[in-house]
Amino acid sequence: MRYFLTFSKNKLIQSFCVVFVLILLVRCNQENSETIIYKSNDTKKETSSFEKLEFKTDNPEEWEVSNNRIACLVSAENRKIQLRTTKLENQKGGLEIKVRLGFFNDKVSSLNKNWAGVHISSVSDPNVNVNTQKKGLSIGLCTNGALFIGTPSPNQNNDSIISTLKNGVDLKVSILNNSKDYVIYFSVSDIKTKKILSRISKKGITKEQIAGSLALISNFENREFNSNDNPKSVWFQDLEIKGSKVEELIK
Repeated sequence: MRYFLTFSKNKLIQSFCVVFVLILLVRCNQENSETIIYKSNDTKKETSSFEKLEFKTDNPEEWEVSNNRIACLVSAENRKIQLRTTKLENQKGGLEIKVRLGFFNDKVSSLNKNWAGVHISSVSDPNVNVNTQKKGLSIGLCTNGALFIGTPSPNQNNDSIISTLKNGVDLKVSILNNSKDYVIYFSVSDIKTKKILSRISKKGITKEQIAGSLALISNFENREFNSNDNPKSVWFQDLEIKGSKVEELIK
């Protein structure tokens, strides 16, 4: 009788393990099968062809596509280039954004006002000027190497990131649904080693905060150089977007 109970218990444990492994495999397959909604291809685009690109900008003279990168040619406040072909739906679901980012103007701002990254705007009306859209959620990297979600804070310098700014780093933003609200995970990795240099997260994000248009943003309020100069600020490369919150629009 004891042998029978022991045997039954072992079989139950084995069955549970098999079911658990199958659930993991199904979940992994679902995550891996999630298709990429948008992936930039800057290699075939000419410098002066912004009207033909997937992006919208208020002033095409402030941006160019060259050397397989999208570059912001000015160091000024709230300069955006908005993606035309996709928007983020106001519904439950997940989102992942990847982009490579580098700084031309990498002077460390003592006020932590110089940064670049991605911006999610609640306004998706194509007739509204991109740079005047103040509302929304920014996720970015400051010239002092600090990461932020929402608004930059006076964090200490991150020397391991500062040393990589000119050559570029990989940004990854993952937004996951957590019952009633969302959690944002943001990390910065070394291009060559793929090592994560820093990461942060933020809870309590509402679905309204991550709905609307998606833009790349360069923000330089404290330029710390001659006022007559207006140098290039940042460059972006290999933008990739996927997730169930992403809707592809007609080009």
